[in-house]
Amino acid sequence: MPDMGESVKRMNVSGELIGRCQHEDPDAQQELFDQTHSDVHRMLYRLAGPQQDMEDLVQQVYLALFSSIRRFEGRSAFSTYLFGICLRVAKKRARSAGRFNRLRTKVRAEPVTRPQTPADQAAGAELAAAVHRALGELPNKLRTVLVLFEMEGLSGKEIAELLSIKEATVWTRLHHARKTFRRSFKWETRNQIPAAPG
Repeated sequence: MPDMGESVKRMNVSGELIGRCQHEDPDAQQELFDQTHSDVHRMLYRLAGPQQDMEDLVQQVYLALFSSIRRFEGRSAFSTYLFGICLRVAKKRARSAGRFNRLRTKVRAEPVTRPQTPADQAAGAELAAAVHRALGELPNKLRTVLVLFEMEGLSGKEIAELLSIKEATVWTRLHHARKTFRRSFKWETRNQIPAAPG
């Protein structure tokens, strides 16, 4: 378990090291990782609690950090910038865990007591194909917002920043995307997926 008493304020990363990382120097990236790994681990532990996949969360933080470090301008402390990335990763993990737990609860309510038959597998594959067809019928702008929000777990604000649009536009597109997807998916499932034998 990480030391819970140590403060993030003690993180001391030089501007020179950050500059080298901004120029994608692999040695500098490794040095930054070595200097900050325990701080990142501790921040994630504080934000997300003990997680079996903690090292995956740490890796997500560093992937986000090294893909965005060029935008760090030094207006705030580097520890604040890194904390923001940790916060976003932890929030995304919490949203994903919530969705997974809701799905797991639904699945438990309808237990499968027998192994899947080839017919069950074919029906599952057809259902997945129907989802992809319904997504494919959406205009790109609507499909992008729907996938980023529903499947990738990004927030409206994150999507707005990513696509350089207003957050209100995200919510409008998401509303239309859901409506169009539901209509298309109902048609797909009604007309393409055979009823399960009873």
